[in-house]
Amino acid sequence: MAKTAYRVRNWSKYNKTLIQRGSVTFWINDKVAKNWYQSEIEHFEQGRPKVYSDIAIECCLTLRSFFQLPLRATQGLIESLFGVIGVKTKVPSYTQLCRRQQTLNLKLKHHVKGKIHVVIDGTGLKIFGEGEWKVRQHGYTKHRMWRKLHIGIDVESQQIVMMELTDNKVGENKKLPGLLEQYKEGYSKIGGDKGYDSYACHELVGEYEAISAINIQEDAKERRKKKDNETPFVRDEMIRRIAEVGKDQWKKEANYHKRSLIETAMFRYKTILGNKMHARKIENQKVEALIGCNILNSFTRMGMPESYAID
Repeated sequence: MAKTAYRVRNWSKYNKTLIQRGSVTFWINDKVAKNWYQSEIEHFEQGRPKVYSDIAIECCLTLRSFFQLPLRATQGLIESLFGVIGVKTKVPSYTQLCRRQQTLNLKLKHHVKGKIHVVIDGTGLKIFGEGEWKVRQHGYTKHRMWRKLHIGIDVESQQIVMMELTDNKVGENKKLPGLLEQYKEGYSKIGGDKGYDSYACHELVGEYEAISAINIQEDAKERRKKKDNETPFVRDEMIRRIAEVGKDQWKKEANYHKRSLIETAMFRYKTILGNKMHARKIENQKVEALIGCNILNSFTRMGMPESYAID
């Protein structure tokens, strides 16, 4: 079967969006410039007041993630930019950026409202270790180390509405409750692959009064037979429906194929921001991953391609 070819309908507009992504002025705007230094009124903690505001540190770290720079090079980039435009504003040193990143209080930024169809999955981000060629040729050693990034996106807008960074040994199904708690306006459908296939996950979807679009194992068996006086398990209902109409028809009914959008989001993250983390401490890595998700959401709001299949 030949692979379907696609064309982008809004190429002219999307092309301008791709160019705008590289504009440094998109990240260092008037709001950032006016709030570069920490106001004395906002200082409530003991000890020496902070020189730079959280928004200034976030701006520096955002440029670092987008251009995939070391901390020292990040300091040099911003100093050179301020020098070119003739601004006599001081720039945080690389040690300040590292120290402030550890305690930076950030939120996931998105413009999604109302009940949504969300799809969730996890992917690995390398901290350090051998390259892929060495692993293919000679195998891997115990020194390879990864983090797992769990994200959920709104199917309609394709914006990331939930995220969490964990150790690579944490399973997807264990993080589902914490992820769903991050979005407060409810769900119409919740989708995921077989990594989320557990009775606890399906029942959790039912508690949110949403339709479960989580795929189940091929050899799945009912836990409780259908009875009039008992509330059936969500997963048991899915097993019975699949037995009745088949897995392909169930996927169409549940819009399970929308799960491909989360795979696309992960591909975009690794293509734009890289497949490895720059920070070494877990606290810094969580901030780094959150900034990466905010960058992707900014790009998504700027514009996405509208593709259509070629007959």
